[in-house]
Amino acid sequence: MSGATTKDGTDLAAVARAAWDTRPARRREDAKIAGVAGAVARRYDLDPTLVRVAVVVWAIVGGGLLLYLLGWLVLPADPADPPSHDRSAHRDRGSPVLLIVITAVVGIATIGNATDGRWVTFVALVLAAVTLYLLHTARADLGVPGTPGVPSAAAVTADLGEPVAWDALGADPKAWAYPAPTRRPEPVGPVAREPRRRGVLTPVTLALALLAAGLAAVGVLLGVPGVTGVWIPAAALAVVGLGLLVAGVRGRPRRGLVFVAIPLVLATVFGAYAATRPDDSDFVGDQRGLGDLVATPLTTAQVLPGYRTGFGDVTVDLSQVAPGPPVRTTVESGAGDITVTVPATADVTVTCTNGVGDVDCLGRSGNAVTSLVDPGPDGPGGQVVDLTVRNGAGDLAVRRG
Repeated sequence: MSGATTKDGTDLAAVARAAWDTRPARRREDAKIAGVAGAVARRYDLDPTLVRVAVVVWAIVGGGLLLYLLGWLVLPADPADPPSHDRSAHRDRGSPVLLIVITAVVGIATIGNATDGRWVTFVALVLAAVTLYLLHTARADLGVPGTPGVPSAAAVTADLGEPVAWDALGADPKAWAYPAPTRRPEPVGPVAREPRRRGVLTPVTLALALLAAGLAAVGVLLGVPGVTGVWIPAAALAVVGLGLLVAGVRGRPRRGLVFVAIPLVLATVFGAYAATRPDDSDFVGDQRGLGDLVATPLTTAQVLPGYRTGFGDVTVDLSQVAPGPPVRTTVESGAGDITVTVPATADVTVTCTNGVGDVDCLGRSGNAVTSLVDPGPDGPGGQVVDLTVRNGAGDLAVRRG
């Protein structure tokens, strides 16, 4: 056996080798950045817009940028593309050094995130590998397989050289040439176009998206724990995303679903952002609209009343704070991960609220953990810490140092 096999006996090494041998070339005509999404779509007969949306989603979740850069490196440029300018005609078509360096840096950062507790990046990379495997096994015979490195028929004919000047017996194969048979063209009349059948995937997907949004709205009205207003567009977006995935696998693009998904993405992100900003007038502390926020105070006086960012990760480490007066602070993020570390023996009162994402609030899970009192392993008597942690979308964790 040349490699690992699946349950049904499929040779994984053979599948990987076949995918490599038939990898497509990147064409300049269908390139938005480097032509990676267009090449994958052409290879497996998919809608390029769907592939581009998938790349963007994977980049947001984690690992998508690394996957795109790797595709840029391993998918060759189409030799049929004309040079973009005169000097490029003499330039090596191989991978540039700068692209290799950028890919290495992004790869190190991505692997660091995957091994540093950000499991969503690791899961995203595994799902990407599984998706590529299933895509090739299901649609290997579709699309236009590329054969980089294989000489064309014209190149093989050119390698044979010119036929000899005189070959009375016809012994030289290079002199064997026969005219191609000609056929009389048949008259072409008007061709009746088959009426286009309207698919049911788009209306069914939209109906299920409305149903999911309605159920989320009912949960908000009933006060279901953990269900907030941002769940309404997020539930509809999840259903539309599944519809796009089904459309891509079936090879029937649904651009209408893409146009529906765009405002749902914006509504989900900005809704999550707004959920963590009830009022700006009375906020005191470190606040920024975009970017990560890291704070490591050493005394109770250095602990600010609040730490807030609109889009980015927030990391507040209180484990080094020297014993003193009670500490009260609020940590908020519109979209990103929040990590708060409290002293190991502190008496903590914490309220955790998260719109979309995992929650670990001193060992408690759930999108809403209200007024949790934890005196620590040594019981009451330690540093008093009063926390309010709110997140719109992302992971939320409050741990002891």
